Amino acid sequence: MSNSPMSSTHDVLAHGTHTQDRFQWRDTGLGFSPVTISLHWIVAALVLAIIGIEIALVASPNVELARVLNLLGAILFPISAYRFWARVTSWHPLPLGTPNPVEVIVSRSVATALALAMVLLPVAAWLAKSAAGQLVELPGGWIIPSPMHPNAQAAQVFDVLFKIGVTPFVLGLALHIFGACKNHFVLKNDALKRMLGKRVEL
Repeated sequence: MSNSPMSSTHDVLAHGTHTQDRFQWRDTGLGFSPVTISLHWIVAALVLAIIGIEIALVASPNVELARVLNLLGAILFPISAYRFWARVTSWHPLPLGTPNPVEVIVSRSVATALALAMVLLPVAAWLAKSAAGQLVELPGGWIIPSPMHPNAQAAQVFDVLFKIGVTPFVLGLALHIFGACKNHFVLKNDALKRMLGKRVEL
């Protein structure tokens, strides 16, 4: 095998083409995996539904709607745990074009923080309800077991932690959406299309 630069480049391209022919389970420097893309939009739908239900419950308390909220949180947790693990153990795709390095660092930090928050917030809500002696009921009469006995002081602490976490989470989510809109409408690159599954050139 030749050791020339041209030969090495050809080998890398050939390996990349061979890899793309197989199903891509993990993210690479060239793009997001179908798993990442699918889970991203599933989580987006879950988060928007949770926010909508929270607003509806503030306006008009409803037991059945609260059970749906608990179910969505229970679904969100394991998916988010996997997404966070995959994010910190996989190569993140390279940015498109020639973006500002500071913006890249900020956007990736925000995305990672959001992924972590979606693991911690459901746990904090579960612990707060459990410590307050509230049953975490699901539709159909199912109940998520409580990890602790009722404790008013612990309930207050977990509730405060949850509220502290929610505020930066909502701000980070807004910043994340702003960045996506900026890429699509202002910079007019394919960042959003890449998250819809399109294979783009870097």
